Amino acid sequence: MKHKDSVILCYHRVAEGVDDPFQLCVTPANFAAQLDEIARHGEPSTLGELSIPSRRPRIVVTFDDGYVDNLTNAMPIAGAKGIPITVFVTSGVLGGDKGFWWDRLGTLLRGRPSGTHQIRLPTNEGTVRIGLGSSKAGEDLQSVRQHLLPLPVAEIHHVLDAVAEEWGTSAAPPPDARLLTPSELGQLARSELVTIGAHTVDHVRLRGLPTHDQLQTISSSRKELEQLSGQAISHFAYPYGGRDSFDDSSVDAVRSAGFETACTTIPGNAMLTSDQYRLPRRLVMNWGRLRFRVGLQRWRLVPQR
Repeated sequence: MKHKDSVILCYHRVAEGVDDPFQLCVTPANFAAQLDEIARHGEPSTLGELSIPSRRPRIVVTFDDGYVDNLTNAMPIAGAKGIPITVFVTSGVLGGDKGFWWDRLGTLLRGRPSGTHQIRLPTNEGTVRIGLGSSKAGEDLQSVRQHLLPLPVAEIHHVLDAVAEEWGTSAAPPPDARLLTPSELGQLARSELVTIGAHTVDHVRLRGLPTHDQLQTISSSRKELEQLSGQAISHFAYPYGGRDSFDDSSVDAVRSAGFETACTTIPGNAMLTSDQYRLPRRLVMNWGRLRFRVGLQRWRLVPQR
């Protein structure tokens, strides 16, 4: 009998011993155990194979953003186990020293001066003051992130620079959150088990942007990555990926740019009948082997015992 359900897994980083306020990291040991479970219970696959019926559920391993540990940690583990991975790369940040703004935000809030109980951020209506010092871990970070998210990426970096200057502290990304360089992207692309995908030029939230701007960042990312990697870039992932992160214009732009598939972060299983430009994915956390197996069971890929 052919299995109808497949699952696309969404990872970001494979690293340990680092500050991880957004819970983007899976340790190398847990990643290796998760890949063992994938090989045991499913058919490790690429996005291009999703439309091919399989006797076992197809499981696709994807990474978002383009952190260097995708090369140094994730690829060797996946390569040793013969499991293909897809890395969706934000083309415009390759080799840059600013990093992603959310990593800079984490540094900024951790290093804020003693006695600082608020942060001032610009909005369309003026300046908003957000209280800091919540008793719940990560609540300050998420609150500030939600206010910054709608802004253009360049403006977010400008805001962080301004706050860092006001506070007399650093907003540099942590060294462990370094992004790929162009030459490191080339190393990734040369692996037979790695597929490079596009993730826009600057990791902008697409929803609500003018159609031309969306098409520009989507198509440019493809062209830039093709030049750097020497691969044909056929797959795309929407930055952030939730329902509030892209719109119909985004889907049209991805299709117009010539991509074959586009991944969201909307939870769900991929079916043979799924919209290839709105593919669901399952976010993977830093779970050990047994907890990951429970996830496979919940996603109907492994029978309950």
